[in-house]
Amino acid sequence: MLRIETIKFINESQILELNKNQIESFPLIGGEAANMINTQVWNQHGNTHVAAYMESFEGELIFAIFTEKMTNLEIRLERQRIIEICNPLNGIIEMQVKLSDGSIYSRDITFISAPFFPIGFDNRNNKWQKVQLQYEANNPFWYSSIEIIETFKSVESLFDFPFSMSIAAPVMFGTMIPANTATNDGQVEAPVTIKIQGACINPSIVNETTGEFIRFKNLTMVAEDTLEIDTTFGQKKVLLNGENVFNKLDFNSSFFNLVLGDNTIEFTDDTGSTAATIYFIYRNLYITI
Repeated sequence: MLRIETIKFINESQILELNKNQIESFPLIGGEAANMINTQVWNQHGNTHVAAYMESFEGELIFAIFTEKMTNLEIRLERQRIIEICNPLNGIIEMQVKLSDGSIYSRDITFISAPFFPIGFDNRNNKWQKVQLQYEANNPFWYSSIEIIETFKSVESLFDFPFSMSIAAPVMFGTMIPANTATNDGQVEAPVTIKIQGACINPSIVNETTGEFIRFKNLTMVAEDTLEIDTTFGQKKVLLNGENVFNKLDFNSSFFNLVLGDNTIEFTDDTGSTAATIYFIYRNLYITI
């Protein structure tokens, strides 16, 4: 049976790590609510489902500080450390959960109250001090600790063993061919960061699985250039060497996500050259773990 091994709260260089012996209560059983969009017309029995969107998630974590071998000063310093990391004014921080099978999942959260240190003998005595944390995940999805990077280049072999070399003609060991599949093994569609490096003119990225595309006009890149596209909702950006180039987008472009399963990607430009390299960078997302 899967169990929690550790929970970490990561705020830049500050980390609060809780081991499984400290954790008393933590909701790791799914059940996050969805907002169901339905319509109903005159004389219709029931209604018609249109769409569903996951709601933000509010949770609570209760854990213990084991104080039996700590001085009053050490207890006070530990409480202060918890307050510094689990401070609502810190904004978004990462909550990272490691399970007993070694898998690691993260969620971006904000604390909705300061840490609460309840009183009463069951909560505070010479052996332990309980701590209660309340938080909200505005983005309800968990994400994998593994970042997937697809380079979309591979080599097609052009020779077999045994082979002989000719003095007159060079030996062709292989040729570069596009490897054009990005696989989403998560539970929901995944946004992607797309990086294009190298010389090209008006690059075009098409997700042939969905028909969506990101295409540029009047954009010429040289060998040293890097174009970065982020399709994450609320964080969409198009940067050429760090500068905003939204105005170079074809207005029919869409900031597509990777659908579940295989996504066939086509990368082309006006020159037909293979000098530029495209990278797809993404993480699998999960409704629950």
